[in-house]
Amino acid sequence: MAVAVAGLALLGNAAGATVAAPPPPEPVVSIALPAPTGPSAVGVTEWHLTDPARTDPWTGAVREVLVQIWYPADSDSGGEPAPWMPPGGRAEQDDFLAQLGVEAGTWSLAPSHSRSDVPARQGGGIPVVLNSPGMGDATGWSTAQAEDLASHGYAVVALNHTHEAYSVRFPDGRTAETRVPLDSPQEVLRDLLLPTRVADTRFVLDQLTAAATGQHAAALPDGLAENLDLSRVAMFGHSLGGSTTIGALHADPRIRTGVNLDGPVLGPAAEAGIAQPLLMLAGEFSPWFGQPGWEPYWATNAGIKVPLRVLGTEHMSFCDQQLILARLAEAGLLAGEVRQKAVGGIDASRSIELQRTYLRTWFDAVFGRSDLTAALTSLAQPEVVPYP
Repeated sequence: MAVAVAGLALLGNAAGATVAAPPPPEPVVSIALPAPTGPSAVGVTEWHLTDPARTDPWTGAVREVLVQIWYPADSDSGGEPAPWMPPGGRAEQDDFLAQLGVEAGTWSLAPSHSRSDVPARQGGGIPVVLNSPGMGDATGWSTAQAEDLASHGYAVVALNHTHEAYSVRFPDGRTAETRVPLDSPQEVLRDLLLPTRVADTRFVLDQLTAAATGQHAAALPDGLAENLDLSRVAMFGHSLGGSTTIGALHADPRIRTGVNLDGPVLGPAAEAGIAQPLLMLAGEFSPWFGQPGWEPYWATNAGIKVPLRVLGTEHMSFCDQQLILARLAEAGLLAGEVRQKAVGGIDASRSIELQRTYLRTWFDAVFGRSDLTAALTSLAQPEVVPYP
C-alpha cells in the first residue's frame, strides 16, 4: 500500500499536479522576561555548599545546598545572557506545563537578562536578600523579581531546598530529585520542611558571612564576596518560601526584614511573632486569610506588620508563572480558566511591576536607601489594598 501511494505521488508530480504540503509545525511561543529597571548590569552564578554539621533528613548523608545568586555586575563584563532557569527549575517548568495541558515544543523561554559568573560591581555596600521558593520549587521561578533587585544593587541569594525542590542539578552532574509529595499534610510542612528550610537559610547566611570576611575562599565570581554588606540582610519568599522567611526572621536576628508573598504563617512564629518589620502580599482571595498570623492583630508580633492583598491576583501570581501562564493563555495554548485560577485576571506586566516595586521599596526603606515619603508614595497603588 505504501508503494502504491508513493507511486501516485510521483505520477502527480510528473503531470504537474500540486501535491499538498504537510502542515507546518506548531508555532513556538517565546516567553520573555521584562527588563530589569535598575542602573546596574546583572550577573548570576551558582554556589554549591556542604554542611558537615547537618544530616540530610531524606538521605542520612551530609546536607548539601545549591544556591543561585543574582548580583550587580561590572558594567563592562560582557558575556552571553544566561538561561532564564537553571536545569532543575526548567525541568520543573516542563512538568508543570505538561500537567496543565500545554504541549511540549509549543513554547520556549527566552534567555534572562543576567550573565553567568561575570565580575561583580566594585565599591562595596551590596545588601543581601535571601530568597526561598515555594514548596517543591527550584530556583529560577522568581527570576523577574531577583534580576530587578540585583539591577538596583542587591545580591539575591535563592536556595534550592534539596530533596524537596523538584530537581537540583549539582555542578558534578548529580541530580537530587524531590522526595516530598506536594499533597503532604500541614504537619509535615510545619515539623519537617519548615525547620529544614530555616536551617538551610541560616547555614547559607553563615557561609556568606565567612566568605565576605575572608574566613574561607568561596568559589564565587570576582569581587562578589568582598563587596557584600552583611549588616544589611533581608529575605523574601513565595508560598512556603514566605513561611520560611517568617521562620528565619524568628530564628535569626541577622535578617533585618522580610516579605511574605502569599504564604501561611507556620511554626513557632505563628504564636511567638517576630521582632523585625514584615510586609505581607497576598492574592485577592488568599487561602491563608483567617489563619494565625494573617489576621491584622498578631498580638505577639513585636515588629511592624503590613498585610496587603493585590486585586486580580491568585496564589501563583507571585512568581514567574504570572508571566508564563498569561502569555500561554494569550497564545491559545492554555485554557483561560486555568490561567484565571492560577494567576488571576490582572495584567501580567502590571502584576510583576507591582511585585518588583513593593520588594525594592520595602527593602530600600528598611535599609535607609530611600526616604519615608518616597516609600509611601511608591506603595500607594490602586491595585493593592489592606487586608482585611
